[in-house]
Order: sequence, then structure tokens, then C-alpha cells
Amino acid sequence: MSLLKELKRRNVLRVATAYAVTAWLIIQVVETTFPVFEISDGAIRTVIIVLAIGFVPAIVGAWIFQITPDGIKLDRNTVDAPPAERAARLLDRSIIVVLVIGIAYFAFDKFVLAPERVSQAEAAAASVARAAAVSGFYGDRSIAVVPFDNLSADPEQQYLADGIAEEVLNLLARVRQLRVISRSSAFALRGENLEVPEIAERLNVAHVLEGSIRRAGNRIRVTAQLIEARSDTHLWSQTYERELTDIFQIQDDIASDVVANLKIELLSAMPRAHQVDPEVLSLTAQARQLAQTRPDGVGEKMDTLLSRALEIDPDHVPALDLMGYVYWYQMESSSITWEEAQRRIDANYDRILELDPGYAGADYYYAFMRSGERKLEEAAALYLRGLEKDLTDPDNVRLAGYFAMHIGKIDVAVQLLKFALAIDPLCHQCRRRYAQALMYKGDYPAAQREIEHFAAATDSGVSEYLTILLLQGKSEETLAVIQSTSAVDDHAYLEFLGARARALFSLARVDEADAVVAELRRTDHHDARWQTLLLTEIAAWMGDSDLAFENLFALAATDFQFLNRMTFSPVWNNLHDDPRWAEYLAFTGMTTERLDAIEFNPDLPE
Repeated sequence: MSLLKELKRRNVLRVATAYAVTAWLIIQVVETTFPVFEISDGAIRTVIIVLAIGFVPAIVGAWIFQITPDGIKLDRNTVDAPPAERAARLLDRSIIVVLVIGIAYFAFDKFVLAPERVSQAEAAAASVARAAAVSGFYGDRSIAVVPFDNLSADPEQQYLADGIAEEVLNLLARVRQLRVISRSSAFALRGENLEVPEIAERLNVAHVLEGSIRRAGNRIRVTAQLIEARSDTHLWSQTYERELTDIFQIQDDIASDVVANLKIELLSAMPRAHQVDPEVLSLTAQARQLAQTRPDGVGEKMDTLLSRALEIDPDHVPALDLMGYVYWYQMESSSITWEEAQRRIDANYDRILELDPGYAGADYYYAFMRSGERKLEEAAALYLRGLEKDLTDPDNVRLAGYFAMHIGKIDVAVQLLKFALAIDPLCHQCRRRYAQALMYKGDYPAAQREIEHFAAATDSGVSEYLTILLLQGKSEETLAVIQSTSAVDDHAYLEFLGARARALFSLARVDEADAVVAELRRTDHHDARWQTLLLTEIAAWMGDSDLAFENLFALAATDFQFLNRMTFSPVWNNLHDDPRWAEYLAFTGMTTERLDAIEFNPDLPE
């Protein structure tokens, strides 16, 4: 008897067909019903695997057993036995029934269930897309206020448009539950003709507020529109037409309407607008942007802008605050002494506190000064108070992050500096400190990415970049960067010598490294302490611990501020196993016991 005839006699082919059809039907039902009951895909896979495994026993059973009128019995393998006609008919009918059920189910699924599933899937996809537009990385309560358009015939009215937009931004920034991109980032996109989704992508926000003004005599019309950025959908639009004297009420109304449409439940009363000359706002904003990019002559340029702003409004607190930068830059360029700079800054903040006793900027400034005086506990309390009062100024948050690095709380520093960039993606100095914090944390690839971003935006930061390359063992790349960079000033020239010496030493080119160190020693520089610090970093890198500690103790005795704030820099890693490192920490008041006792874990919005 041939194998095919034997398979037919034993009904193996019929069993295989019946099993396959039944398994297919079960799988179709499972794939449809399990998701409804939120049963995982893993359960569906399990069913399919079990059915696949069961196919083999079913075939083996069909070969071994026969269905007879007396029940299932072992097949005695009698060649002459007649085929089990009754069993064959039963299997044929079973196959037909299962096929009919399968065809009926297929038709029901295709013409009834499938359209509904497609509709639900489209709705779910739309919901997900909308959720991604509103939340995702950007957060559903984040907004950028872009410059309002001037529709008046007089181009000078752009000052007025900028003033209204900035004041609305300032009002919204004081709502703690809302993340508002700072003016320097939002206004930097002026003139790029970007669509709203592109603005959202650049600034990492879910919403954009845009508007326009038109002035005719003493009447002004302001139109504002709140847009859900990724889907480019208008959530709200309103036109306000008032007398020019009511302009501040318009600003209040716009801010209140935005908060209402974002469905934010305020924890305190909605802030109200302060009456400020729009030109003063514009001049102050220009000075703030200069403080970020720090071009040549930054102090003089800022002084010109801020002096004009304070001539118009002597009591404008943000302009008075920024004058502190001017005095600082004048001190760095040796135009005035450190003592004179501090006297002027202190006088400025005394004036600021008279005008606004709750001004958080004063807390940040005095915290920075206390940290420089090694009064770390006082500094921490002041920074925390400032952060509690105001989280809208990225520069102030940056200072708090820098302090966290100073006291060795590196994770807190990363968190603060990342938040500073969230509220102002174009805060270049925030990005520089963020790169530094990542370097302190030991995440050198991320630090390199951030410092490259900073360098591309500001045409500076090469010194930090070289250090990060060296810490990753990229000595050849370090030398290549130095070789390709030209026209550096005296300060950068010494930094390049320091990086070159360390790179050559790492490449075992010791004689060349020693020659570079000798050149650095011979170079005359106006800041001897900073020059000594470079030599100290080289000594630590090259394993000359005796010279490194000799210089560290000598510099610390002079209360060198720059050194005080870099205790946890990885440039000192080679010194940590030396017993003198603990002595140095004690000498500078930076013991582990003291720093661990300082509470500094600011509460930042999600």
C-alpha cells in the first residue's frame, strides 16, 4: 500500500486540514478580541505557538488511532481493513462547518469590524499626534511669545510692538506653572520668516503667541493669537482696541486670556503689568544679548545701551541689574579695580532693593558674592530663596547651577543648567556652564557636543573644548585644533600652550612637552595667578604632584576666586589619591563633611 493511500485510510490528511482551518479561525478571533480586553501581544503569540506545537501530536494521533463506532481505538495497521467511512464523513463535515464559520467571520470582520477599527485607529493616531504637539518633549504648558508685527505706517512703532510683546512675555513668565521661553531666544528669530511649527522646533515649545499692533493717533489696536504649535491650530484669537493710555491693561488682558485658554489653575493672583517705556525694554534686551555673546568691547557696548536706558528711566531695575556686568567687564579689562567694581555693584543693588525689595536678582548677586567669600551656607540659602522667588531669568538660574558645581553637587548643577536652557535655548553662557557640568560629571561626549554648540554660536570656548578632548584621550585631535586655530589673543595663546603641553605629554613626546612648559613660563602675562594656575594644571596632568600641590596651596592662600570655584574639576583627578588632596580641601574649607551638610536641592518645575 502506498504512503498516500495509507494517509487517506487513516484520515491523516483530513485531520491535518481540519486542524489547520480550526487553528486559523482561533488565531483570527484571538487577534481581534484580546486587544479589546487589553490582553498583551505576548498572549497572542503564546496561542499561536501552542497551536503550532499541537499540530504534530494531532498528526501522530491520526496515524495511530482510528475513530470507530465503538470509540477511538488503536489502528492495528491491517492493510486490508476497510477505511473508516464514518470517521471520514465526520471529519469532512467538521471541515466544512469550520470553513463556513471562518468565511462568515471573515466577512463580518471585513465589512463590520474593520471600518470601525480603522476609524478608531485614525482617531487614536490623531489623538497621539495632537498629544505629541501639545506635550511630548515640549510639555503641554510651554510657550514662546514672538515679536508682534508693527502694522502702523510709522516704523518707529516697532518699539511699541516689541514693548507690548515683551511685557506680555514677562507677565506669563511669572506664572510658575508655565514654561516661557525668554525674550533673547524668542526675539532672536525675528526676520527668519519661520512657520509656527518651525518656531516650536527651534524653541522646544508646545504653543506660540503671536500678534500685531496698529496705532492711529491716541488709539491702538492689538491682535493676539495663541497657536498650538505642532498642529499649527489656532486655539484663541482676540482683538483689543483701546486708548494708548490703556496699553498696560491690554497686556494684562492678553496674559490672562492666554493662561485661561491653556487651562492653567493659578496658585496665586495673576501678575499685573508695570508701566515701562518700550525703548527702555528694547535697549535693555540688546544689552542682555551682548552679555550672552560677549563680543570684543562688550563692556563699553553694554554701557552705551544701559546708560541710555537709565537716562530715560533711572528706576528700571533690569537695566540697573545689568550694569553689574558692565562693572565686572571693566574690572576684567583692568579699567577699574576689583574693589571699585564691587563698590559700584553693591551700590547698584542697594538702589535696586529700595525700588523692589522682593527682587530675586539681588538674592542671586549676594549669593554669588558670599560663595566667593567661602560663606557657602549663606550662599546656598540665598540661591534657594532666589530660585523660590523667580525662575524666569536663565542667567540667574545659571549662577545657581555654577554654585552647585562649586560645592560638588554635580547632578543638581546639570539639572539647573538644563532648566536654564529650557527657558532660554539661546542662553549661550548657560550652554557653556552646562557643558562644564557634564564635564565635571564625567560625561565627556555630551560635554563635547554642548561646547561645540556653544563655540559655533559665540566663536569662543576653544579652551574648554581642548580640555574636554584631552580628558577623552584625544591628544592628536587636540593638537590638530590648536594648529588650525589662528589669531588668538595673549590669554588664549597661554591656554593653547597649556593644552599643547598636556597633549604632547599624553603622546609620550615628553621633551617637546617640557619645551612648551618652558615657553609658558617665559611668557609675560598681566595675571600671574592665572598663569600659575595653567602651570598647576599641567603639573597635575604630568604627574608632578609636588609642584601641583605647592602651587595649589600658594594660589588658595591668595583667595583666587577662579581656583576656588573649580575644586571638582576633573583636571585634578590625578591628585585625588594623594593624602595632600584632603589637606588642600581642608585648607580651602571644602571638606566632604561640610559640603554634605549643605542643603541644596532646588524644587524645579517638571
